[in-house]
Amino acid sequence: MIHTKENLMPNINDLTSQARELLSGSIDIHVHASPDPFAERKMDARETVAAAQEAGMGGVVLKSHEYPTQPLAWALNSEFKDINVYGALALDHPVGGLNPDALETALRIGTKVIWWPTFDAKWSRDTFGRWNSSAESITVLNEEKKLKKVCHQLLDLMIEHDALLCSGHLSPDETLILLTEAQKRKIRTVITHATSFNIPLEVQQQLANQGSFIEQCGMPIFREDDEGKQAVQSIVDDVRSIGAEHIILSTDLGQASNPPPAVGFGFWIEHFISLGFSNEAISRMVQQNPKEAIG
Repeated sequence: MIHTKENLMPNINDLTSQARELLSGSIDIHVHASPDPFAERKMDARETVAAAQEAGMGGVVLKSHEYPTQPLAWALNSEFKDINVYGALALDHPVGGLNPDALETALRIGTKVIWWPTFDAKWSRDTFGRWNSSAESITVLNEEKKLKKVCHQLLDLMIEHDALLCSGHLSPDETLILLTEAQKRKIRTVITHATSFNIPLEVQQQLANQGSFIEQCGMPIFREDDEGKQAVQSIVDDVRSIGAEHIILSTDLGQASNPPPAVGFGFWIEHFISLGFSNEAISRMVQQNPKEAIG
C-alpha cells in the first residue's frame, strides 16, 4: 500500500494485527531523530524510542550524519527497559571523516553501528549533492583503486570492538571493495539502503553470497509520485532475487513530513505481507537478521 498526503497521517492503530505482531520484537537499524543541525525531524530521540517501545519493538539504531549518537543511546537505555537503543557514528566531516581517533572514542563508549561516509562521500555528493559542507568529498580508495591506509586502521578498530560496518553512501565499486575486505576480516557488514542508492543487483548478490546483509529502507512507500512507486517495486524485486535470509528491512524514517519511524516500519512490514511474503520471511528480515547484524 502506498500512502499519500490525500490520506490522513497513518498511525499504529491503522496496522493489521498481523503487521503489529511482526512489528513486535523488530529492530529498525536506520532511524533519524532530533536534534538535527540541518533537517527537521518528526520526533526527538526520546519520543522516537518511546513510540518504538509502545509498539513493542525490540530495538532501534539512532542515526545522525553529523554526531555520535551513543551518548543519547546510553541515556535512553537507562530510562527505557523494554527496548534496546543502539548508538551509531557516521564517518563524515563533522567527526573528521575517516578519523581513527573519532572512531575509537565512539567505540570505547559502546557504539555498535558504524556508517562509513554518507553525505560527504564523493559518490553521494556527485549523485545527490550536499547542502551544508564545502569541505573536500571523501573516498575510501586511493589512485590505485585500493583501500587507503587509514581504512585498514579503521577496520582494525572495528574488529577490536566488534562493531557493525554499514556502507553508507559509497559508490558501488567502493562498497564492493570495502565490504569484501571487511568480510575477510570477519567484520559483520550491511549494504546501506542498497537499491534506493543504486547499488546494482549483481553487487548486492555478490556481497550477500559472501556474508553481507542487504538493507532495504521503507521510506519510498510514503512518496506520492510514480518514481516512489517504481522505487518500491525495484526494492521488492531485489528482495525476491536475493532472498529473505540476506535482507534487513528498515525505514530511514524520521523526516517531519513522514509518519513516526515505528508506524512507518509497521506499514513497511504490511507492504510485504500484502505481497505474499510469509511471516517467517518477514520475521527473518525485521527481527533475526538485524539482531545478527548488530551482534
